Amino acid sequence: MADSYSNYTNLAATTAAVTNRFVTTTDHKVGAYTVANASPVWTGGCHVTVTSTQVGGVDDTLGTVVVVGTDLAGAALTETLTPANGSTVEGTAIFRTVISVTGAGWVINTGNDTLVVGCAAGSYVSGSGGILGAVIVGTTAAATIVISDSQGTIATLKSSIAEGTYPFSLAYSGYLKVATTSTNNVTVTHTGTIPRFATA
Repeated sequence: MADSYSNYTNLAATTAAVTNRFVTTTDHKVGAYTVANASPVWTGGCHVTVTSTQVGGVDDTLGTVVVVGTDLAGAALTETLTPANGSTVEGTAIFRTVISVTGAGWVINTGNDTLVVGCAAGSYVSGSGGILGAVIVGTTAAATIVISDSQGTIATLKSSIAEGTYPFSLAYSGYLKVATTSTNNVTVTHTGTIPRFATA
């Protein structure tokens, strides 16, 4: 069996939310939207978001948005999101890639409401429970680095933390997420994502 250090994810980009990463501003419709980018800015996965904006003073019937892609293990993944005017709706599935985004059930009212589809903040480096080996800071961190799982925050590495290896060797639950607002050079060693069809 591979140890906890046999898998790693390097993050060299901010993991701040990008609301229009997958679909840039466009009218709601029934049918396929143009996908601008197939993956988040960062290495790892993300939750998909849909932000809808009212046009014309009266809400359209927004219907649903179906997102199809792959998860961190490379398996096919589909999630249906229900937009809400004037707000951002965040899914719960972890997408590594987005292949298609399709609108269904939309009905125009007064003016064509618009939407963007993007990714929520934070890089999911593992989509299942496992072992966190270490966090390797390649350059002095310009911002905090928050490591978390489904139970909450595991650790917050402070801004300006020195280059070096910070060992953990502890179990995480549900997923492993790394969030930073700067282009830090950070490598996280961890166990791989267990495919969703796998059994114990």
